Amino acid sequence: MARDNRLEAEVVDIADGRRARSERSRQQIIDALFSLVQSGEMKPSAARVAEMADVSLRTVFRHFEEIDDLYREMAHQCRARVNPTFEQPYQSTDWKEQLLEHAERRIRVFEEIMYLRVCSESRRFQSDVLMSDYKRFFQTEREGLSKLLPQSANLSEAEFASIDVTLSFETFRRLRQESGFSVEKAREVILQMLKVIASQVEA
Repeated sequence: MARDNRLEAEVVDIADGRRARSERSRQQIIDALFSLVQSGEMKPSAARVAEMADVSLRTVFRHFEEIDDLYREMAHQCRARVNPTFEQPYQSTDWKEQLLEHAERRIRVFEEIMYLRVCSESRRFQSDVLMSDYKRFFQTEREGLSKLLPQSANLSEAEFASIDVTLSFETFRRLRQESGFSVEKAREVILQMLKVIASQVEA
């Protein structure tokens, strides 16, 4: 009986070890994609990811049947990493000041994940799965902004849209990439636009 228990324990240990190795290799693959995209490779191939992760191409597709599944997991982990930034309480109790605090947070996050987001969003046009994820995340951003703005502000649809667009990743990316602004200059522009919009709202 004791021998049977030992054999069972050994089998469990082997299975646990295999699962742990499998999870490590899976995370290596995700981390490899992170590193490649962050370094500026916007469309790394599965073979390039495998090379960076030091695993076989077969291993990549054993963990991720489609390359879009890998991009989806990268985006998921990226959001999980930055979510705590937006969950912190605001220092101000005034909604206009909170809006500026929120802008500061978005700017920090956008700068940190700019290449990752550009990469993920460019692929959504070739993937129904990634497009669905994008639309859900877009809606979450809008809902978060809506909760931040008080009912007493009585914003018109145009005013809300103006704030939403000003705080969007697309606006930040355009300032940083197309206009070639520094983070500080992009921040200055975004905060100035928000202040102008907020100054016209009575609350």
